[in-house]
Amino acid sequence: MTIRQIAESFGVAPSTVSVVLNNRPGVRSELRQKIQQVLVENGYQIRETKPQQGNLLFVYYKSTDYLAARKDDTVSSILSGIEEVCSEKRFTFSVTHASPATLDEILRSASADSHSGVILLGTEYYQEPTPAFFELSVPLVVLDGFFPEYPLNTINIDNSYGVHQALCLLAENGHPKIGYIKSSIEFGCLRDRTSCIYSSLARLGLPPRPEFVIEVSQESESIRHEVEDFLKSCPTIPSAFIADNDIIAVSAIQSLQQMGFRVPDDVSIIGFDDSTICTILTPYLTTVKANFNGMAKLATARLIEMIENPDSASTIIKSTVGTELIKRQSVAPYTGRKLSPSAPPRRV
Repeated sequence: MTIRQIAESFGVAPSTVSVVLNNRPGVRSELRQKIQQVLVENGYQIRETKPQQGNLLFVYYKSTDYLAARKDDTVSSILSGIEEVCSEKRFTFSVTHASPATLDEILRSASADSHSGVILLGTEYYQEPTPAFFELSVPLVVLDGFFPEYPLNTINIDNSYGVHQALCLLAENGHPKIGYIKSSIEFGCLRDRTSCIYSSLARLGLPPRPEFVIEVSQESESIRHEVEDFLKSCPTIPSAFIADNDIIAVSAIQSLQQMGFRVPDDVSIIGFDDSTICTILTPYLTTVKANFNGMAKLATARLIEMIENPDSASTIIKSTVGTELIKRQSVAPYTGRKLSPSAPPRRV
């Protein structure tokens, strides 16, 4: 019997028989055994599988609604990256959710009996690491969490490269004054991003000016009011802004438009993340794309290396993954027009 004929005899798709033949998961035990028997009777050899090497724990830490507000596939992209490496290395992984109230308990309960190692998603973790981070009995890798002063293995976005790409684009378009819309809560690697923005502006001969820095919250409605208050009080408005993330950038665009400014004709804006909201409103947002799938793969590979070679765990590795500048509609050349809140440009 052919694979197709065997599939028809069980009322399943040929791909289901192929899964059983290759000894991959995804078919319930009773049906698997029946299909295996028919395959063997028809001369097929079931592929042998190596025993699983271990089980990883992915901790999805959540302290705000920042990841949810992005409305993108960041988490699924991370899970896909973890699954791909685990499948290749013969590891399994499980997922648990953590909050500020439960994280320490979850970390302390991770043991070799249940989990071989832990990946912690640190995007919404903005405190100093607690003792629980260092008391684990299994290896730990922090994904998208910036802890340069601590002996923690981390995988982060290459903010330096991404920020410099973005600011070079604004400089190439002739913008002489670039403002910075900064998150008041420094999630994940935002502290590093802030440092990179200041240093990159200085290298481009556009030293950051305190009067052009807007510090905002993470709620869209609040951001719009905070940006509007800044614009009303700023004697001279910069012709371009870079924002800590896309949520802030899109909210700032709405504030500018409400006050009569045109984006990008009067003010150019660049975000960071390339989340779904970049293309929900017009103009579409120019932004820096982070490779979370690649970061997750690197974090998983590093964790498995620490598990399989305990001696390597004594070396702390802090890695970054490159970004991509996504050019859309929110950046245009500098017009030379001076902008002030008392005299916003007239719409044509």
